[in-house]
Amino acid sequence: MQGSSFLHMLLLVSMNFLPVGASEGGIVGGRVAEPHSRPYMASLQFQGHHICGGILIRDDYILTAAHCKK
Repeated sequence: MQGSSFLHMLLLVSMNFLPVGASEGGIVGGRVAEPHSRPYMASLQFQGHHICGGILIRDDYILTAAHCKK
């Protein structure tokens, strides 16, 4: 049980070092890109709404993060 207590304390302490606004889940300090200026980027959409981004790694493959699933 001692290891579990240590991990809990480590989690609580590490949360104090997150950048301000990190828990909001937005992009910090980003800029809007011109349309078609990044031809290797993909917008994964569901019913016409952007749900996740990806990057074209081959003509027929898009790489996304694990949380990009519907």
